[in-house]
Amino acid sequence: MDETRTLGHLAAYYDAEQDILYLTFTNQAREAIAEEAGDEVFVRFEPDTRQLVDIEFLNFSARLRQVFGPEMRYLGTGREERLLLPI
Repeated sequence: MDETRTLGHLAAYYDAEQDILYLTFTNQAREAIAEEAGDEVFVRFEPDTRQLVDIEFLNFSARLRQVFGPEMRYLGTGREERLLLPI
């Protein structure tokens, strides 16, 4: 059985100048190591506990346009098996 953990703190911050979305899981600054988890997605975690500190999404506006288009409508994945409700 998978273990479920609750988040004590979650905040989102968008830096428009740098075009980065930050999801922060702590309410105070902590020493952390960054690792690229995907294409321009960085995960920062505490070195001793490996507890998640934040996730950084670079070029966030381009990611939104890719998924939603310029009109901000969901374009879909084309994978019906991913739908929660049948059409």
